[in-house]
Amino acid sequence: MRWTFRRLVPPFRQGRPRLVSLGRRAADAVADFVLPRTCAFCGAIGRRDDDWPVCAACRRDLPWTGAACPRCARPLGAAAGRDLACGRCLVRPPSFSSAYAPLRYAFPVDAAVKALKFNADLVFVPALAALALPWLRQQVRNWDCLVPVPLHRWRQARRGFNQAMELARWLARHGGLPAVDAAVRRRRTRPQSELPANARRANVRGAFRVVAPAVPARVLLVDDVMTTGETCGELARVLLAAGAAEVGVLCMARAMPALRAAAVQTGTAGSKV
Repeated sequence: MRWTFRRLVPPFRQGRPRLVSLGRRAADAVADFVLPRTCAFCGAIGRRDDDWPVCAACRRDLPWTGAACPRCARPLGAAAGRDLACGRCLVRPPSFSSAYAPLRYAFPVDAAVKALKFNADLVFVPALAALALPWLRQQVRNWDCLVPVPLHRWRQARRGFNQAMELARWLARHGGLPAVDAAVRRRRTRPQSELPANARRANVRGAFRVVAPAVPARVLLVDDVMTTGETCGELARVLLAAGAAEVGVLCMARAMPALRAAAVQTGTAGSKV
């Protein structure tokens, strides 16, 4: 399909909770007529009984992750077996026990994430989070809370929000788990996207500090994109040291190493990991 990236409806029309009272349902119907809900990606007007912020056509054509490493969510390609860990996790397992990303960091997901982070297009909060919601509802009994990956206070003040917190809040409202600010970023770090893979671990080492008086036993980290996993790995290490028994990761998209992208898309990468 042709991606147009038209957004006709402000963010508050997307992903709102179902109204239960008759009066509020009537008001909602009027609002849908005046400001019809549209797909965040293509702008198509959705049906009134369709609570998805992404239309069916876009959901069908988005770059879904498919087969992936259960430990780090790295896409493995169609040739990979189910629950097959990638070679990197077999050699050096991360601090977190599992990771899930419904989407690959490819167009139009990459453009949506950048629009959210750098243009404050908050319409993509429900659009991205809703695509992870079915998995979260299946896993809700395995976790005690959602913990967004924190930004440094100066970067958050400059941006005006923390996209991971916005995603966690939306998932908390709709997924049945509380969102907890359990940690802060104690020092400024360079953006991981500016660094080569071998420098990212040193960049985030010692960057986080736990501020929650008691850390829940089973913590699920929430972030927008995972690339090497070093940021989530460092935060997981700190939370485990503070008393958590298990830490998992839920990110909206998983970036693929450039050299493996073509192999994963053709389904030939699984046997080489």
